[in-house]
Amino acid sequence: MADQASMRFNGPGAATGRLGAAQATAGGANGSSAGPGDVVGGVAEFGDDLLSLAELQTRLAAIELRQNVAAAKLGGAVMMTGAVLALAALPIALAGIAELLVSYAGMNRGFALIAVAVGTFVIAGACVAIALGRLRGSDLGFPLSREEFTRNLNWLRTVLLYSGRSAQRLR
Repeated sequence: MADQASMRFNGPGAATGRLGAAQATAGGANGSSAGPGDVVGGVAEFGDDLLSLAELQTRLAAIELRQNVAAAKLGGAVMMTGAVLALAALPIALAGIAELLVSYAGMNRGFALIAVAVGTFVIAGACVAIALGRLRGSDLGFPLSREEFTRNLNWLRTVLLYSGRSAQRLR
């Protein structure tokens, strides 16, 4: 296909001579005056912006990870200590409860042990349900990184959608 700018005889290319024709053909069919150097510069600037966004996104994720680890460190240590002590004391406490049922309630030893075990399972189930409810409502994870990543992706889509369009075509 022939370049329309070079075929004009009484347009800007003919009036300004050889330099005007060269500028008209370098500008392309849409009338913009961006040359190959401008395109390379634009792509380089876009790549630099993408690298800056990736670096900032990584920094934000690292900060949130440090916050999550710091929040879980103390709580996790206390929880593990409590769990170890509870597991060590649980058989003794359950056997003592069963013995009290045998001596004061006059229950058979087997029924007393089974009743204590069932009661323990009910209490354990309630504890697990409460803990799951609290963990679901907690603010752990990467909410800021996720939100910022979504914004960055939307920006990238917008830039890619409107790149290469002249300002006149957007109006």
